[in-house]
Amino acid sequence: MMKKIDPTLLIILFVLCSAIRTVGASGLSDSARPKWVPNEIVVKFKKDISEERIAQINRRHSTSILYTSPFAGFKRLQVPHGKTAKQLAKLYNNNEPDVLYAELNYYAYAFFVPNDPYYSYQWNMYETTAGINIEPAWEITTGEPNIIIAVLDTGIAYENHKAFEQAPDLADTHFVPGYDFANNDSHPNDDDGHGTHVAGTLAQSTNNNLGTAGIAFNCSLMPVKVLNRRGEAPYTTIADGVYFAADNGAKVINMSLGGPSDSITLRDAVAYAHGKGVTIICAAGNEYESGNLPSYPAAYDDYCIAVGATRYDRTRAYYSNTGSYLDIVAPGGDLNVDQNGDGYDDGILQQTFGSSPKDWGYWFYTGTSMAAPHVSAIAGLLLSNGLTDSNAVRNALQNTARDLGSPGWDEEYGWGLVDAYAALNYYHSLGDFTGDGLVTLDDLAILSSYWLTNEPFADIAPQPNGDGIVNFLDFAKFANYWLE
Repeated sequence: MMKKIDPTLLIILFVLCSAIRTVGASGLSDSARPKWVPNEIVVKFKKDISEERIAQINRRHSTSILYTSPFAGFKRLQVPHGKTAKQLAKLYNNNEPDVLYAELNYYAYAFFVPNDPYYSYQWNMYETTAGINIEPAWEITTGEPNIIIAVLDTGIAYENHKAFEQAPDLADTHFVPGYDFANNDSHPNDDDGHGTHVAGTLAQSTNNNLGTAGIAFNCSLMPVKVLNRRGEAPYTTIADGVYFAADNGAKVINMSLGGPSDSITLRDAVAYAHGKGVTIICAAGNEYESGNLPSYPAAYDDYCIAVGATRYDRTRAYYSNTGSYLDIVAPGGDLNVDQNGDGYDDGILQQTFGSSPKDWGYWFYTGTSMAAPHVSAIAGLLLSNGLTDSNAVRNALQNTARDLGSPGWDEEYGWGLVDAYAALNYYHSLGDFTGDGLVTLDDLAILSSYWLTNEPFADIAPQPNGDGIVNFLDFAKFANYWLE
């Protein structure tokens, strides 16, 4: 199911700049951007405290007033040499009864919004209700190149080779070697267009003044062509692709494909990959109106995360399979409606080709094939952010999904609509700093180390954003999670 965007609206800019790990208006990476003003604190004194009394308190701490708000009366105080802002805020809060509060002067940053000109049509990305809530997630991570997402599909337009051409909007995407199991060669180029569209959602070159954005755009993609130019493949070919990906460093496997028949060969392949710690994401199928039969490998629930599709209004897309194996849903779109009123039917927009592998355009596709890469990309972000266990990835995805349909899990929506930002915050909020799904002595060691170094990463109490200090409150909160 596909529809091309009106070419009269497409002014393709072939200005391809290098994709860098830049996610803020300041141009600095997340780790480089300061979280608060380093040499000052914010203090509000109690009502009716005299200026003489305030000056006396400030002299005791060797601070000076930088600014007084004419609206709320809070003051910005200069931190003296030899003390940190966090230390001084604690002193004012704990030792001065005339102080209403003292806190760090935190920075706020504009959420990263890529300059790709058709990002505004990607409701599936930026919408906080209909989409996956990606913009605040990008403030945490945009992916890491060492996290490899294998795309088992019709191939990807990733290189210039003979009759094939690299998609212009994949020029800055990082690829690792894959394989073409449909033609038995080392050039898994796309001769259908489906795999290139899927790859775009995963990791389209982003913030490059061209076309559309991808989700985990700093992760690496491994093209594994298992489907031929008609979008078909025997299970044995798909199984070999799964083994290849698992043995060659893939941390996530995306399979926007499936068949109606159970198979030991296919089940053994996904069991093998799962046993090697690979997170396997599969489209749940588009056959709801044609019998709603289970789709494999999605239905191998012990090993795979099955993804259904939603529309802009967060209802199940009419084609999306349901059943006991469904785990989660993501935007898959519906080309029969324009619910967001942008002038286009509500598909998932990415670059791919039309009549030939050089006929480039931006196409709206729909299907659970389009829903699955949203979840695979978020899995890549979770792994880039420190998770190492596929079961922990599943827990983060499912336990933070926005519940739809009947309360809790149900056969139509699984655990709900995936939420990128919530998933990335899941383990931190539980005190699991290692991301292994457990609260253990390893996490206690991290909490202790951040206390000693005055770093706020382990600041978990009070929720949701902490108090700017790692102290006994955080240990108490951590202890509750440990006991649970």
